[in-house]
Amino acid sequence: MGGAGFPTRVKIEPNPQMRKDILIVNGCECEPYITCDYRLMLERGDQIIAGVKLARRASGCSRVFVGIEDNKPEAIEAISAAISRSRHSDGIRVVPVKTKYPQGGERQLVKAILNRNVPTGGIPPMIGVVVLNVATAAAIAEAVLADLPLTHRVVTVTGEAIAKPGNYNVAIGTSVGRLIEFCGGVTQKSAKVVLGGPMMGIAVADLETPVTKTTNAITVLTKEQIGRAKFARRQTPCIRCGRCLAACPENLSPTKIAHAVKSNLLDVAESYYINACTECGCCSYVCPAKIELTGYIKTGKIFLARQKKMIPQ
Repeated sequence: MGGAGFPTRVKIEPNPQMRKDILIVNGCECEPYITCDYRLMLERGDQIIAGVKLARRASGCSRVFVGIEDNKPEAIEAISAAISRSRHSDGIRVVPVKTKYPQGGERQLVKAILNRNVPTGGIPPMIGVVVLNVATAAAIAEAVLADLPLTHRVVTVTGEAIAKPGNYNVAIGTSVGRLIEFCGGVTQKSAKVVLGGPMMGIAVADLETPVTKTTNAITVLTKEQIGRAKFARRQTPCIRCGRCLAACPENLSPTKIAHAVKSNLLDVAESYYINACTECGCCSYVCPAKIELTGYIKTGKIFLARQKKMIPQ
C-alpha cells in the first residue's frame, strides 16, 4: 500500500539468504497536504497493531518499531495505546522521529530509527529489515482476520481548489473525476490534478484515471498556484552552487546526472547512480537556477529502461 507498491508477500516471506530480524512500520507522511495514514492511525490503531503482529510472525522478526513523525503526537498516543491494549505485543514500540522531508522514504526511515544504511541499489531485507506502511498492516489484518479482499483504501483529497477536502475510504477503481465530484467539485478554476502530493506526485491528463492501491492522495492545484510556479521557475544556466548535492538525501550529484541525461550520456548517468535516486524532488526545489533536475532524472531512468529492454520502446 506504500508508494512503490512492492508486493507484501515478497517482503515478509522467510528467505534463508536474507534473514530478517527487525520490522519497521512506516507511519511517516512527510509530504504537504497528505494525512491518510495519520487518520488511519487515529481511527484504526487496533487493526494496524493486529496486522503488525501477523507480519512479525510471518517474517520471523523479533523486534518491531513503528516510526511516526514527532509532529503527530495524537497518532503516537493512539498507536501506543493500541500496543498497550493488545496481548502478546512485547517487542513492539513506537519511535518518534524527526519531522523532515523525505522521512517517509524507507531508506531514510531505516537510517533514522536504526542508524543503518541500506546499500545503494539494494533493499532493506539485505540488512535484515522489513519496512511496511501502516495501511499495509491494516490491510493484512483485514485479509487474515476478516477474510476480506483489498477493495478500498483511504485517500486524502486535498488542495486549495477542492470544496470539501478530507480523507475518504474509496473503492479501488473509482475514477479521479468521480471522487472529486463526490468531494463537492472545485471551488475555483483548477489547473492541475496530481496523484499524490505536490513534491512527488504525478499530474494526470485524464480524470477517468482510476484510484489504485497505492493512491494515497489526490491534490488539486489552482490556476493561480500553477501560474506563480511557472513564473518563478524560469530556468537559467546552472551556476554550480552545489545546493542540490547538499539537499539530496541519497548523497547523489543531481546536477551531474541531469547534465548526462541532457547530453544523452546514459552510461555516464548510470555511473553517477541515477537509479539510486528516489525522485523526492528536493534538488529541483532548492535549485536557484530553477532547473527541473528531478524531471531529467526521471526521463533518464525511462531511457535506460528502454535501452535495456525492460519496458517497451
